[in-house]
Amino acid sequence: MADKRSHLDVINDKFAVECKYRRKLSRFLKDAIMQAEEGRGDKMPIVALGEKYSADIFIMLKIENFLKLIGEQDEHGTRVEETFSDTQD
Repeated sequence: MADKRSHLDVINDKFAVECKYRRKLSRFLKDAIMQAEEGRGDKMPIVALGEKYSADIFIMLKIENFLKLIGEQDEHGTRVEETFSDTQD
């Protein structure tokens, strides 16, 4: 049986990223991030997603917050260095 996994979209020294784009995201996901943003105060809004009866938890946050979290942007959103410079075709 052939391996059905495809090559990742981005690989660098820190991350292996598979990017998924959709015409529209589900209302459930949009509502979750909106709820996190509305209640955040001065904190970074993050959504933790999981399935019932599964120990796996996934984290969703906006790309600008992710870049701040890993130190790739300063507090003003200015790019410190190229984050995903080793992009695969």
